Amino acid sequence: TIYKHVTYNMMKLYYIFLILISVNCNSQTTNEFNPNLDDCMSKQDLIELEKAVKYFEKQLIKMYNPKNINEAYFSHLEDFYNGNFDEERFNFFMDKGALGILENLKNSKTFDKIWISLSTAVSELKDENGEPILNDPDNKKVIIINKYGDYQKCVKAATRNSAIIDYINFEINNPGFSIHLSARNLHQRLRAKDFDNDLIKLVITLGFYYEYIFWTNKQFVE
Repeated sequence: TIYKHVTYNMMKLYYIFLILISVNCNSQTTNEFNPNLDDCMSKQDLIELEKAVKYFEKQLIKMYNPKNINEAYFSHLEDFYNGNFDEERFNFFMDKGALGILENLKNSKTFDKIWISLSTAVSELKDENGEPILNDPDNKKVIIINKYGDYQKCVKAATRNSAIIDYINFEINNPGFSIHLSARNLHQRLRAKDFDNDLIKLVITLGFYYEYIFWTNKQFVE
């Protein structure tokens, strides 16, 4: 009958609707930022870190269009160690929006869990005679991974990726060494597919965007 036919079609539409909702929910879950740091960093930390990563990715897409986001991360590392810094890339590191992200990280105290100034790190070093190493005034313009901070502990506990762990340890144990050297080592050891992992995205975002944003602002603006 017509009634049964209409009812059957309505039920089909209903089930299609449910399937679409399910697919959409699964998609949202898949796209959720999850660096697996929940056990040792606060919810507020993770909110601020997600904002930092998402903002950086918007800048990456502009810079490396039409590459996908994983390829863009990989190309960013490559350009970093190759020294490809034209006017467009200089502006990329002078972005005011990124300075706002850094300010939010400071206000939420997340910043201190990640970084200290190079000046602070160097002040703890001693030469072979046990004397403090000369601390260049420009060291205040550079930030490095805080060896006492929660961030580095959390990252090393959350990943088995040796390239990432070695990078964290190298930055802590060799304060002031070239960031370009670290970029080269990571580019050699990582692949574009590794950036499916949100933790790896986070480490590159903080170490090879916001650290440099901090320096360029101190060097050319303040």
